[in-house]
Amino acid sequence: MKKLLVCFLTLCMVLTMLALLGVSASAATAVAEVTVGEEKFQYDTLAQAVTKAQQNEGTTLKLLCTVTVEESLEMGGTYTLDTNGYYVYTKSPLTFSTGVVTITNTTDKVNAGIATSNGVTQKSPVVMQGGSLKINGGRIVSNDTYAIQNLATGKIYLSGTPEIAGGIYAAYAGTVVGNDGAAENAVAYTGNTVRVYCGWTMTEETPVVVNATEGKFYIGNLNSSKYVTNLENGTLGVVKIAYGSWIVVGVLFAIAAVLLIVTIVKTAKYKARMKHYAILPILPYIGYVTDRQFMFLCAAAGVLLISIIVCIATLSKQKKKEAAAKAAKANAKKKPAVAAPVVEKTPVVEEAPVAEEAPVVEEAPVAEEAPVVEEAPVAEEAPVVEEAPVAEEAPVVEEAPVAEEAPVAEEAPVVEEAPVAEEAPVVEEAPVAEEAPVAEEAPGTIVNTMVEDSSGAEKLVIAETDATGNIVYSTYKKSFTARMIQAPADVQERYEILKNALLSYKKVNARVSWSYESFKSGRTQLAKFAIRGKTLCLFLALNPAELEESKYNIADVGSAKKYETVPCRLRLTSKRSVKWGLELIEMLAEKTELVKNPKFTAQKYLADYQSTEDLIAQNLIKKI
Repeated sequence: MKKLLVCFLTLCMVLTMLALLGVSASAATAVAEVTVGEEKFQYDTLAQAVTKAQQNEGTTLKLLCTVTVEESLEMGGTYTLDTNGYYVYTKSPLTFSTGVVTITNTTDKVNAGIATSNGVTQKSPVVMQGGSLKINGGRIVSNDTYAIQNLATGKIYLSGTPEIAGGIYAAYAGTVVGNDGAAENAVAYTGNTVRVYCGWTMTEETPVVVNATEGKFYIGNLNSSKYVTNLENGTLGVVKIAYGSWIVVGVLFAIAAVLLIVTIVKTAKYKARMKHYAILPILPYIGYVTDRQFMFLCAAAGVLLISIIVCIATLSKQKKKEAAAKAAKANAKKKPAVAAPVVEKTPVVEEAPVAEEAPVVEEAPVAEEAPVVEEAPVAEEAPVVEEAPVAEEAPVVEEAPVAEEAPVAEEAPVVEEAPVAEEAPVVEEAPVAEEAPVAEEAPGTIVNTMVEDSSGAEKLVIAETDATGNIVYSTYKKSFTARMIQAPADVQERYEILKNALLSYKKVNARVSWSYESFKSGRTQLAKFAIRGKTLCLFLALNPAELEESKYNIADVGSAKKYETVPCRLRLTSKRSVKWGLELIEMLAEKTELVKNPKFTAQKYLADYQSTEDLIAQNLIKKI
């Protein structure tokens, strides 16, 4: 009986220990926790936790231990990822395609965040294909490539002191922001310097980082022989180096050297009067002068100035000595060389200041006595010009507010009452009311107007009155990017569908220029997007003549040089036109032997609306 009791108690103890071990094991397998309201949910895999966070916007996903992700994981959504002092090690990138994800670290541990696993090369831990990221804590680390690749138009907001080890690759301009994007009391980025690599052709008009703080961002792929970085009004961009500055430096040093040599030669040989002609260099347009160039310019200018002063002083002294020698020689010729004592008394030479006594020039103060010029103050008395303030009194023009009183023309609707209006072309003569837009000049208001030029392109016209009452007109031109940002949602959706259709083929690349977005396969032009007026247009490399009898409502625009390679235009104004666009793209792919990319995934290209003032500040709308 005792043996049975001992066996029973031993079995109970073993079962109890197994139960405890099972509880601790299950607790140990939880890698992440998602907080929804007041409830907390723990998950064994990061993928499960991300799915829960994506389903509940505004939630917080907190790491409970270090996690290794074997395959690519879609992290898009609107939630907060708290690394909580741990790392997410990736063997394939974490992709973000939608929403706004905030990455933070709420602990004091410095080593926490997202990093590429050891041994994995050429893999970025974070790849953005849409959406936006707000990073205010933790680290994002890559072994030998970019820490973050932003392949879409979504933005990366950096604030606080996160660490981006490996830099950021931005495929589109102005997608890196140096604060948290808050409208008021925005928190700026204050961490270590971040390298930003541009995925577009650098120009002076394109911003690289918006709301940047000085010294916190650096352009990684900058061609230092052509450009230097420039931070102006919080926008980090590039400025071309003026090579003409070095030419000016060389010219100044060359002129200084020539002047010094000439001075030494003239002093040594005492030649006759030197005729010196200084050819002043005409400075070319100097766009941007670096500190080093400015130092050399100052040095060259200083050497040149000293050389000129030495040259002038030396030549002036030589001229005086030569003049005295000539005068002495002239006086010696006038005296007979017979009487030697005369030579002893030759103070005559000294007395021979005949040249000095020849102040006939001085006695010729006739010019001085000719103060007739002074008496001729008739010109002064001719203040008739001053009295001619008649022009000032002629504010008759100001009194001519008759134009303002001319609203009589507005009161003259009598003409409308009188059926004689047809006979009374007086209505045509009464454009006085049109000429009386003086009322527009009055308050100094600003008027914004959208107009179209001959090509159908929109232009923004701003009219304002200055302090003197004059109207000043300024015309601005929108870029393709600005037009898409301010385009309605349906236009952006059509653009997104057709752009994904074009990019779904292998080796097809897109490039955005100022006026349009073009698509190429190698060097072959395939298509272009442009906005004409308020309509999105698709231009394809198809023969319009072959589609004349088809159902597609296309137009031939090949006569314009910029569309000669893509002459077939389709106006995208409805869902049916989008369907036609997809069919024409398939026709183009068959014609050019394009092959579908089986790994292609559709991207999001919908842009957040921005005001005209913001787009002008970003140089996406520029003054003509």
